[in-house]
Amino acid sequence: MCMIQVKLERLVTVSILQRCRSEFSNCKRESEVRFSEHLGKGAWAFAARTVPLLYAIALIMVARAVPQQEFGTLAVFQTLFTMLFTFSDGFALQAIVKFGVEPNVNIEELVTVTAALFVGFLSVSLTLLLVFRSFVASVLNNGSLVELLPWLALFALLTIPRVVFSKVLQSNFRMREIFFVDFSNFGIAAVLLITLLITGHIHSALDVIRVTVATGFLSSLVATVLVRPYLKFRPRYSRTMLQRISTFVRYQAAMGVTLTAQQNLDTLIVSGFTGATGAAVYGTAKMLFRGFDVVRETMTLFVFPAVSKYYSRNEIPTLRAILEKSVSLLYLLLIPMGIVLAVGAPLIFHFLYGTKYDASVPIFRLLLIALGVFPIQMVFGVAISGMGKIKDLFRMFTFSLLVNVIVATILLATIGIMGAAIAFVAT
Repeated sequence: MCMIQVKLERLVTVSILQRCRSEFSNCKRESEVRFSEHLGKGAWAFAARTVPLLYAIALIMVARAVPQQEFGTLAVFQTLFTMLFTFSDGFALQAIVKFGVEPNVNIEELVTVTAALFVGFLSVSLTLLLVFRSFVASVLNNGSLVELLPWLALFALLTIPRVVFSKVLQSNFRMREIFFVDFSNFGIAAVLLITLLITGHIHSALDVIRVTVATGFLSSLVATVLVRPYLKFRPRYSRTMLQRISTFVRYQAAMGVTLTAQQNLDTLIVSGFTGATGAAVYGTAKMLFRGFDVVRETMTLFVFPAVSKYYSRNEIPTLRAILEKSVSLLYLLLIPMGIVLAVGAPLIFHFLYGTKYDASVPIFRLLLIALGVFPIQMVFGVAISGMGKIKDLFRMFTFSLLVNVIVATILLATIGIMGAAIAFVAT
């Protein structure tokens, strides 16, 4: 009887062990599948954020080919466009990513309301720019902007579908589709610009702007096609959704304005003090430094929706782990990269521009100091926004903007362009 009992116990133990091994094996396989899925999404996200580097390479070739004044004008034009769309993004579109990941959200209502706010804000901004374009050109010390600002308005209108539908794709973590949208914009523009440069058809800022307008429209068409599985094209207005979004964007809009001004105002202030030539020297250094925006935007693609998701579920340990690993990863990546770039800056600039922009080397080196705080700024800033703590973020960026304007204005008037770089790092 005892032997039978022992055998039964052994059989039960073996059965339990086999079942545990089976469950462990299944969990392991599921974990590996989930990891491979996230790894694939990460690869597509990184690819999407690196596509603008192709466009940056084309711009480097443009800087070598056109006069400094023309490249400075192009830098100011692109800064205005970036500020305009980042303002608009902060005003409304970020709500698509914020609420799109939440359960039981009607995506058609969400997109309808946010798109209406976005277009309204953009229309008012473009109207003011066009009506007062002579004044804007005078303040920025660049008369060519009088002719170019209507192109800015056209560019903005044609790219509205791209920026709206890209947010829908981001909220669904459709990184592969985002890559194709970005490639149709930046990648095709880079190919066209390089081809036209080789054939001798790029001579001015306007030549470059015409190409970017065409590819901006193309990317809107691509985004419209790729978003179809995730969005039905039927407007659905909801007052409840409007109230919900209004609460979110109240500080989000103001924060977006201050953040964008903080990141881009230095280029405009440089233009106002030194004209298009000074904007070209500063803009060249800033353009290379902006390569780090690839890292920023890649992190944003994941961190913002992840924070929104886990914070709304009160899964704080998971959220803390995501933020800690993100900051640590960025420090491991950026600090060694910054040291290498600082040491090799003269060689890099000579290789890219010849001796045309030697004055940009010390500016670039000074900008690299900001990498010491970039991981914290990139990750925690996006996280605070994802948590919905926009009021706190707004206060932080408002203070930073005041520092930027005051320091940049004083130092530009006393020591020249280097003052703008010092102000950027201080900010």
